[in-house]
Amino acid sequence: MTDTSSAPGGATNTSPAPARKRRPPRRVEVSRIQVLSPAMRRITLKGTELEGFAPEAPASYLKLIFPEPGQSEPDRPLPDAPRPKSMRTYTPLAVRPEVHEVDVDFVLHGEGPASTWASQAQVGQVIYLMGPGPGYTLDRTAAQHLLIADDSALPAVENILAALPASANVQLLVEVISAQEERALQSPATVSAQWLPRGTDHRAAGQPLEKALRAMPPVPAGTRVYLACEAAAMRRIRKLLTDELGINRSQIVGRGYWKLDTANHPDHDYGED
Repeated sequence: MTDTSSAPGGATNTSPAPARKRRPPRRVEVSRIQVLSPAMRRITLKGTELEGFAPEAPASYLKLIFPEPGQSEPDRPLPDAPRPKSMRTYTPLAVRPEVHEVDVDFVLHGEGPASTWASQAQVGQVIYLMGPGPGYTLDRTAAQHLLIADDSALPAVENILAALPASANVQLLVEVISAQEERALQSPATVSAQWLPRGTDHRAAGQPLEKALRAMPPVPAGTRVYLACEAAAMRRIRKLLTDELGINRSQIVGRGYWKLDTANHPDHDYGED
């Protein structure tokens, strides 16, 4: 990536941006597995190497490295080695540093290193964890929040809901595979939630969210928007929010959590292109 921001004096800095420093890998074991719904598993990872693992903001991310076919556990990644093939990005739902534990929710969406592993995970299995990465800068002074997400971003939404003050009001739209995925979400804030079944056709990603947004009453001025779903859908919804619903771009934070037909979608797709 090239940094094209203006340098002092009006010159354009075309020097390459510094590479992001890779966090050290942490060896962790599965300690608990909870079935949340037909398509969602909560897996608790534990290990003394989680010492010092402390996300600083809600909706932060981590990277998980899964075994390759034929391995009982992945090789420990080396600092200068190529990126592991079976590495995926997730949001840590809950971190308990006093007992070296982190909870991660997995959507069982079909074939893929993470989904396949989570569907067969057993206590004692080993993977590697890297992170944490940056999260969502929450505006705790805003009275109104609009959270728009699909099931891949539910942990990020839960992080944000838990961090909001009791004075906040939240309109929540969540796109899921089926109505069986609906569950209670906790927050000090006042939350009005709509669960929007999409079906199993992933190519319909974002369509229920767009339909629900068009049917909503006008969004109050000053509402802060967190938008996280399939990458192309996120861009369409961004445009809908700004062009049709009159929301200023500065009020929207977008995240492309995954992309149709793309195995290794980057964790820094913000839809601002």
